[in-house]
Amino acid sequence: MKDRHGNPVPPAKQFDIPPVWLLGTLILQSLIAWIMPLVRFDIPGGILFVVAGIALVLWSASHFRKAQTPIHPRRKPTALITDGPFGFSRNPIYLGISLVALGWGLQLGALSALILVPLFMLLLQRRFIEGEELHVGKAMGAEWDDYARRVRRWL
Repeated sequence: MKDRHGNPVPPAKQFDIPPVWLLGTLILQSLIAWIMPLVRFDIPGGILFVVAGIALVLWSASHFRKAQTPIHPRRKPTALITDGPFGFSRNPIYLGISLVALGWGLQLGALSALILVPLFMLLLQRRFIEGEELHVGKAMGAEWDDYARRVRRWL
């Protein structure tokens, strides 16, 4: 695999992708809810956030396929997607996986599991989003600048 500059990506870095971080977050949420629940609650509907998050990810991914641009965060973009879910969020896939983490935390019914959601979102923003937006901005120029002024990062 090659990065957006055409350089080979080390094997360990190939697994440094948002779905792996989501899986780790879900596992950590489960462990924390089991070991240290802090406050227990029973709010039905957590699974609805999980399903909505997955649907948003799939809807967003379909726009990458339609635009024929790489979905992998370390590959160079070939098109700027501004329609569909990208019309209301510059990062609908990250929003979708954050909804999955939120829904999972609600489903677990433990405040300690929910505390991880904003931390997960901060991790996504610092580890992926900020760099991606910088690279997309360089690749797309004024078109990106206009889009970034019109559409918020998350919602």
